[in-house]
Amino acid sequence: MLINPANGLPITDATYRVIGDRNADFTTGWTNNFRMGNWRISMLWDLKMGGDIFNGTNRFMTVNGLSKYTADRYVPRVVTGVLRDGLENSATPTANTISIIPALNDAYYTLPDEEFIERDVNFFRLRDITVSYTFKKNVIRGVKNLSAFVTGNDLILFTNYSGADPSVNGNTAAGRGVGAFGFDYGTLAAPMQVNIGIRASF
Repeated sequence: MLINPANGLPITDATYRVIGDRNADFTTGWTNNFRMGNWRISMLWDLKMGGDIFNGTNRFMTVNGLSKYTADRYVPRVVTGVLRDGLENSATPTANTISIIPALNDAYYTLPDEEFIERDVNFFRLRDITVSYTFKKNVIRGVKNLSAFVTGNDLILFTNYSGADPSVNGNTAAGRGVGAFGFDYGTLAAPMQVNIGIRASF
């Protein structure tokens, strides 16, 4: 890593390059249906393997001193790298020894976007589950069929992503082009939902 000898900070490359791939290696769904007497349980699991996510929320919080990454801002540190002093491409480059206290140098947390890309993000999510019970016929006069159900959405999520939700999209469904999936910038997680209902036919 090249270090600026004037301040001890890394020198960023202003050239645009491919630094990530937000496309998953594969995705799949798994549906289950179980019946036992008058009870019925159905569920849908989603699995996604691979793909990168740009955690812009973490970047915003870091720049503003709100993330855990900035908790040790008063601890001096030396960024590992070599100084750009003309010897960086030689056999004996000058190692960086410039100590920095991030709390006294805001530029330390102005990190390149690549630092906030989380790679190979996986998740296993219970997309929905429904438990229903069908009552005996004519249990209520005038009602031919009667059943009650409880449905839960997004109740369980296993993931290695540090953000709120790995199913992020920085845009809406109305956005054109390839969309903004894989970009997390202030995106709220999918809420847990529980619905209770009754079905009846007369």
